[in-house]
Amino acid sequence: MSRQFRALAVAAVSPLAWAGPAAADAVPAGPFSCDYRFFAWSGGFVADLTVANHGPAVTGWTASWTFRSATGNLTAWQAKMAQPDPFTVTATNESYNAVIGTGRSVRFGWTASAASTEVPSDITVNGVPC
Repeated sequence: MSRQFRALAVAAVSPLAWAGPAAADAVPAGPFSCDYRFFAWSGGFVADLTVANHGPAVTGWTASWTFRSATGNLTAWQAKMAQPDPFTVTATNESYNAVIGTGRSVRFGWTASAASTEVPSDITVNGVPC
């Protein structure tokens, strides 16, 4: 199981924040690694998730995670996203990006409203911690 995240601090004078993944110097322990990035402002954020496949090719993927703060008004691209409650999110592939070959990745994103946001600590891909 590998978590690769990095945070980039933004000057204190800015009301905006950017956080992103860690340097990719760690070797992933599982079949997937995730690169979660977001740009926040007062009341909302835009984010994307890149899923890299280090194992055999997969056809069909589902990424899931939990937000710590209530989140709403999700608008996604490059994935179908479902939000059964204000904290839980599931993203599934579109027909054109269902296959993630060995050594390949897929990237999707969304905008949302939230009082605050951060990198989720429980991201899974096809049920495997990322």
